[in-house]
Formats: sequence, structure tokens, C-alpha cells
Amino acid sequence: MQRSSREEVLDAVVASVEAIGVRRTTMAEVARRAGMSRSTLYTHFSDVTEATAAALTRELVTLVAEVLAEAESTRGSGREQLVATAIRFAAVVPDQPLIERILELDGELLVPYLVQRLGSSQRAILDTVADLVRSGQRDASVREGDPAVLAFSVFLLVQSFVVSARIAESEFGRETAHAELAHLLDACLRPESVATREAAR
Repeated sequence: MQRSSREEVLDAVVASVEAIGVRRTTMAEVARRAGMSRSTLYTHFSDVTEATAAALTRELVTLVAEVLAEAESTRGSGREQLVATAIRFAAVVPDQPLIERILELDGELLVPYLVQRLGSSQRAILDTVADLVRSGQRDASVREGDPAVLAFSVFLLVQSFVVSARIAESEFGRETAHAELAHLLDACLRPESVATREAAR
């Protein structure tokens, strides 16, 4: 299947950012890598920031789809599947080349999406998590509550571990960090009745 010119632009943005970082990437560089004129490039994106955001969204949404596909084979309750999916996501995102490069060279560009507003990729992930929460609520393995609020709590926990993955890895090791994240998520989502029964054992 032939790729659209927009996809070719996003491919060029990814290649440039992975090679030289966001701040050194220019529209001229993207146009050169995409093999198109700058005037054609500007029909898709107004600047490098917009193009990079679109490329990041594409990469994250693709990762989510891949993780969900892998999670379909996970046995257990809705809560267990949600936790397993979140841990897998936290494990693969920091190693995704585009994200790894941005965190390494241009981490400050992500600050607005950590402290001020949600980006389109974050909202897409939140929608997916909310669906997983609803699935867990249907089988009573996830506590009652607004799925959107519970999804936001899960999202913030996982996001913090993703952003701080290199620190956590150097301090405690990746497996230890992910085990603690799994414990936090399970405790956050577990119905009170289940928690009470397990504590009484």
C-alpha cells in the first residue's frame, strides 16, 4: 500500500529527530528527508513543533495498539489484564527510539504536557485505559467509580514511571521498578471487598 504524503512527512520527522533532535530539526531538513518541497510540507504542518507532536502521537498510538494486541493473550480478571497492559506499556515506551531521543535531548519540550495540558496522544491513551477500566468493572475486579477518573489515576502513575524510567533503572533496576508499579496499580484498582478479604487471610 502506498504511503500518503503526510505519512512520508511523519517518517521524515521521526528520522530527523532521532538523528539530530527536535531543536536542530528544521522544516527544510524535514522536506529534504521527505523528498518534497517546503511549500508542500507546509500544507501538512505549520512548523516543526506541530509535525513532531503528530509524529509522537502516531508512535504512541501504534505502541498502544501493539501492547493491547499482546495483552489479549493475558489470562485473568479485567484488573489483572489492565495492570499487565500498563506494565508492558511502561516497559516499551522508554525504549521507543523517537521517545528515547526526545527524552535524551529535548526533554524540556515535554514539560507542558506533564504540568499544563494533555496532548492528543495522551488523550488517546486515556480513552484506551478507560475502556480497560470499564472491562474490569464489568467483571467486578476493578472498584466502582468514574472510569475516566480511575483511568486518569492509572495514566499518571504509568506516565511518571515512563518519564523517570532511566532514573528508576539506575537506582533500583527496571524489574524492581515495574514490580512496584504493578503493586501500586493493583492496589489503586482493587475493589475494597477484595482487598478486605485478602487482608483477612
